[in-house]
Amino acid sequence: MVRQNKTIKNFWMIFFGTVALLAIAAAIILSTVLSQKIARMRMSQVTDDNAYKISQENGYKRALYSACDSMKNIDANLGKLVVSNDASHQTKMLTDVVIHANAVNQSLSDLPIADSDNLVACQRFVNQTQDYATYLLGKLSEGKALSADERASLMSLDDVATRLYSFLQEYSESDSGMFIVNGNGTGNVGALSDSLDKVEENAFTYEKLIYDGPFSESVEQKTLKCDKKASHKDVAAKISKVFANPKFVCEIDNLGVMYVFDVDGGRVLTDCGGNVVQYEMYTEPSASGSIKSDECIDVAEEFCSKLGYDVKGVWVSKVQDFVTYVNCATVKNGVVVYPDLVKVAVSSDGKVVGLEARAYLLNHRDWNVEFGIVSEKDARSAINEGLRVTNVAKALIEKDKKLLTCYEFEAMMGDRQYYVYIDSHTGKEVELFKVIENTEGYTVM
Repeated sequence: MVRQNKTIKNFWMIFFGTVALLAIAAAIILSTVLSQKIARMRMSQVTDDNAYKISQENGYKRALYSACDSMKNIDANLGKLVVSNDASHQTKMLTDVVIHANAVNQSLSDLPIADSDNLVACQRFVNQTQDYATYLLGKLSEGKALSADERASLMSLDDVATRLYSFLQEYSESDSGMFIVNGNGTGNVGALSDSLDKVEENAFTYEKLIYDGPFSESVEQKTLKCDKKASHKDVAAKISKVFANPKFVCEIDNLGVMYVFDVDGGRVLTDCGGNVVQYEMYTEPSASGSIKSDECIDVAEEFCSKLGYDVKGVWVSKVQDFVTYVNCATVKNGVVVYPDLVKVAVSSDGKVVGLEARAYLLNHRDWNVEFGIVSEKDARSAINEGLRVTNVAKALIEKDKKLLTCYEFEAMMGDRQYYVYIDSHTGKEVELFKVIENTEGYTVM
């Protein structure tokens, strides 16, 4: 019986591995077709020279942003692969690495850049990363596990991906990221290559082959509904307890009927029952003050309480422009209920400058949280032994439209931060995030 189960397991591993490889092949073929189509489009004659230049510039910027975004995804997935112990997770992440590696090379080929040693090194790195991920997919499809040496290689590749993502991000946001409109005309073909050549020599060193808190973007968009539609006047009176001088602007239907109000210094969107869905301050956040993370959490929780949202601050991301984002969620019997998420932006002087509560309004209920019998000790044994756990919490998460109660392990490997979720009923890894630092602060992928 044991042998039969192993055979069945190997069959499904081979099946899913084959599906993954077919998906990769389809993505590469599609990219090639699109590349040829773009090339034909660029050969078309445009009589208005300025329109042509602007069109080309926009095309170049899209390619640059695409390369940056794909490199972020490579970075995130490589980092997660290092610590994942679940074969199905590993298969999905390796497939994503292959697809995004192909996308990086495609995007770079769409840019007007000249040859440089580091550009060649960058392309070689992306190609070899793609090849290595494909090799590991084949190994997983045979029912084999990733070895310690292979994890070390993935760690080495992730180091390079992190540096490349940082470079592409900074370059895309700088003046150098303008290819034509930057005053160099159509001959500006060396800017990216020159910048790449300034990258440190060890940026591409890796073992030769042999990417705003958790779940903040994972809520499926559904239609906002309210039991009883309130009048604009009644809603204005309700929100005036928190926002000064609300003036009704209009009614919109954006996945549910919402009312738009102008308030002193900003704008508020409510559902048709008067619950605040979104708030945004118009004025620039204050640069004065130096409020700490704990104080930001207190400010966010108090603001949410005024709106009738019973939530606690569970994750903080300090960002540029003097704003700290606090992810708040319902906490039930010591369990963080991530579907009930409210995101609050707090300026450095302690004022709330933004809020988004769609997930909370869509999902909130009287939660019945049933935690499993798997002990914290047993759950901890399921995570990668190279991780240093810094905090443990209990969480209710949504995964593939299913609600799961899990242990949330916040952990470090070197200077990399991760969140690992172990099912409290099965003891298996069900979700894994790597914290990515970028110019917008810290996000999880």
